[in-house]
Amino acid sequence: MKKLFKIVVIILLSLIVNHHKSFAKTELKIGAFLPLTGENEIIGQNIYQSILITIFELKNLNIKVIPLDTKSSAEGARLAFQRGIEKNVDIFVGPVFFQTLNQISNQEKFKDKIFISYNNHENKTFPNVINFGVNLTSQILSLQKVLDKTNFVFFGDNSDFSKKVYEKIKKNHSNNHRPVFFKNFNDIDKQTKKITNFEKRNNFHLEKIKKLESIEGEENLDLIESLKKHDTSEPVNFKNTFISAFDNELIASIAFFDFYDANYKDVQFVTLNLWFDKKYLIEPSLENLIFPSIDLKGFRELDQKYKKNYGRNIYHLESLTFDIIPLIASIWFSNSDPELKASMFNGSYKGKTGSFTIKENKTNRELFLYKIEGKKFKKI
Repeated sequence: MKKLFKIVVIILLSLIVNHHKSFAKTELKIGAFLPLTGENEIIGQNIYQSILITIFELKNLNIKVIPLDTKSSAEGARLAFQRGIEKNVDIFVGPVFFQTLNQISNQEKFKDKIFISYNNHENKTFPNVINFGVNLTSQILSLQKVLDKTNFVFFGDNSDFSKKVYEKIKKNHSNNHRPVFFKNFNDIDKQTKKITNFEKRNNFHLEKIKKLESIEGEENLDLIESLKKHDTSEPVNFKNTFISAFDNELIASIAFFDFYDANYKDVQFVTLNLWFDKKYLIEPSLENLIFPSIDLKGFRELDQKYKKNYGRNIYHLESLTFDIIPLIASIWFSNSDPELKASMFNGSYKGKTGSFTIKENKTNRELFLYKIEGKKFKKI
């Protein structure tokens, strides 16, 4: 991967070498503010490794990474932040979780430093924190054409997040939405059975078979045998369903819809970003599922790089690092100000994960739509 990162307007090396020699900075200190031990150690270590890899590929620039272990705890986060201040870091990369910011927000000098966070929060933001994750607004906007269709069912868990997703869809799309929220994993079966009107459709189906059996003659035997292989013969009264769930709950939700004869042949299922996790390719019920995400080509290049060099797949948040670090470097080395400000990052860029715009400390992305087709992720 010879060309790591392309930035619209800011072209890193030419800008640094040719245009700003008079105030060129000698070193950039990045504090890797991550859970390197504790409950979230694997996530933190993976992201830390991605930071080191990215900086290695920017070897012509003098960038120093200082690991700051939050230890997956509030006290660890406070100590890590203080160590970063003592080490005079120029910018913090991280944290992964928004709650970590709350844990250090009252610390002295917190407001004086910029954080590029991996979280995707939109409403709860700090003036000095740029949320770089794939936020909900970007995902919903990318699904606009799909969500504008009629007879739409919203199906999600009874969480604050799912309710937020529903409210955002409801606000941006005026079509008839039919919300259904399940209480827990066990409630998925009950709710999908209810929303598909399975009992009524099943009774109608059985009555149809019974009526055919009452008619004498052999001309209906083949039809009767065919009908007996199914539980229903009438389709559901909706064509599109948005599933606000992840992991096993997402798989179980669509599988139960399928079990009650509302499968991908009759219903278009839509969900949020799946990060190209291959576990979703295994379940046959997820065929034709549509979701928004970052650029698949760029993600695959990074994934292949990781498998070749480290024998593992890339962790999805790691991919964001390959946009974060070059962006920080370009802003730092091309600016005469001795301290970074959040406003310096405002602008539109094109990175490894696709195009994005930073404004008011939020990163909005031009996401692509993908479909699971033949056990593969296909761009649509």
